Amino acid sequence: MDPDTRRLVQLVVEDEELTVETFDKLLAKKRSGDRKSWLEDKGSLAIID
Repeated sequence: MDPDTRRLVQLVVEDEELTVETFDKLLAKKRSGDRKSWLEDKGSLAIID
C-alpha cells in the first residue's frame, strides 16, 4: 500500500456476532460465493467521508 494514499480508520463494534459473521464473509476463502452476492447487493451502500 502506498504510504501517501493509505488511511487508518477506526472500526466500532456494536454487535459482536454480526461483526464476526461479516468479517468471516469478507475474508474466508470458502465463502467467495457469499461474498460476491453480498457485494453485488450491498456494495453501493457504502458511505465515504
